[in-house]
Amino acid sequence: MSRRSSRLATKKVVSLPAGTTAGLASLVEGNESIIASMLSVENLPKDTTAARTKLFASLTDCMAMNNLSAEALLARFFDASVLGAYCQRRLGVSSKGNGATLAARIAKAWSKPDFEPLPLEEEGGGKGKEKTSTKKPKAKDKGAKRTEKEEKSGKTKKKRMWTVDHKPSFTITSPPGPLGLTIKQYYDEFIVTDVSETVWEGPFPPVRAGDKITTIDGTTIESEKDIIDVSKKSREIGIGERIISNNAAEHSKGTLVHMKEAGFAMFRIMDYSDVAEKYGEDFLEELDPPNKGRSGRSILAGAMAALNELDEDD
Repeated sequence: MSRRSSRLATKKVVSLPAGTTAGLASLVEGNESIIASMLSVENLPKDTTAARTKLFASLTDCMAMNNLSAEALLARFFDASVLGAYCQRRLGVSSKGNGATLAARIAKAWSKPDFEPLPLEEEGGGKGKEKTSTKKPKAKDKGAKRTEKEEKSGKTKKKRMWTVDHKPSFTITSPPGPLGLTIKQYYDEFIVTDVSETVWEGPFPPVRAGDKITTIDGTTIESEKDIIDVSKKSREIGIGERIISNNAAEHSKGTLVHMKEAGFAMFRIMDYSDVAEKYGEDFLEELDPPNKGRSGRSILAGAMAALNELDEDD
């Protein structure tokens, strides 16, 4: 065998820590076309999950071939605008700084073994709402009439601080054998607390921690006894609606308790000002979130102050 063919036969494989793996996977989400163009990846599968898996593998291959750390990969291959957007949308930190500064900031977040990005909010999700909010009133006294009605009824409408994104429920097919999911009951919901990497392979499994299992083979789950761990046949698993919102009251009681137990980053930064009204004071006391008693404006002000501190440190 020639030297050249020997080199081609052995492909370098990079072993990544859990935090870096989760970070790279989240970076691919929403940046598919950029990464595909950057690494000259052609013939991407039409299926989103398969395409993201292929791009993730291309990034890790690039790291292995060039002997790059995560920080070096980010600084060398990604534009500062991409890194800044990622910092803001997936890390919830400052998007200011040059490419090297942003790469270091992201790599530091990924270095944590329990790293978990913020949920991806699709761009343009609020376009319809923006259109309705920018409509001009037909008459100047319309607002005054609304105010009079509110005064008579004793009710005033709250201005919404946060957007909410509803991802519709869907069905996935599990392979024969172990289900590969750890499921726990919270109130009347059955929520995934862990996903086996040996059963559900790849960086983008179709099911994830926090998902609600609603049905198995069309049968509604009413107790943990309805969940059979091992089956010789593949199974159709119904996954409930996914909700992305910084307003805690948009989430179910079971989801909120699970987020607290699992230590999700979202639990620490959400606005809980409407939870008592929806679920009662006793539930809010039991939940005891970090932002209890703080309004949405107060949370935003605190976040901006924290970002300013980060900028000063940089």
